[in-house]
Amino acid sequence: MKIIGKVLSNIVILAALAFVLVRPALAQEPPDAVTPNPPHSPANRPARVVTVSTKDFTFAPQLIHLKVNEKVELDVTGGTEELGVRVNPFPDGAKANTPPGLSFLFGEDCYKVKKGQMVPILIEATEPGTYTFSCCKDCGSKHKTMTGKIVVDPAT
Repeated sequence: MKIIGKVLSNIVILAALAFVLVRPALAQEPPDAVTPNPPHSPANRPARVVTVSTKDFTFAPQLIHLKVNEKVELDVTGGTEELGVRVNPFPDGAKANTPPGLSFLFGEDCYKVKKGQMVPILIEATEPGTYTFSCCKDCGSKHKTMTGKIVVDPAT
């Protein structure tokens, strides 16, 4: 019995040692594996980047033009107050059951923007129309006046 117990304990030790030695090799990717770029890496940025700043309860620019099927990154930089940005995916005046005309890489409802920091918002325009963006965080006395428009023109 002592011999069988010793043999079994040696097998358990060898199995554990083999697991420890083989596991790191399994975790490594083969050298030819392609690692995808993170969504906000320079390699994944759209061709067009629009810088949007905030100051005194306004967005600048307040009017942004896009074309249907255009992908754009809005780089929203916070001013002196924390704020939030919400881009309505439905065109202004849309009727019930109207499909969204803007799609977002990250489906956030309200993008939080801290003082002096930049938040990228990746948008693809899929339908012509006028879309409103606004502040979605109570940032002060003129919070409700913080709005802007995205006009999506038909592709030419």
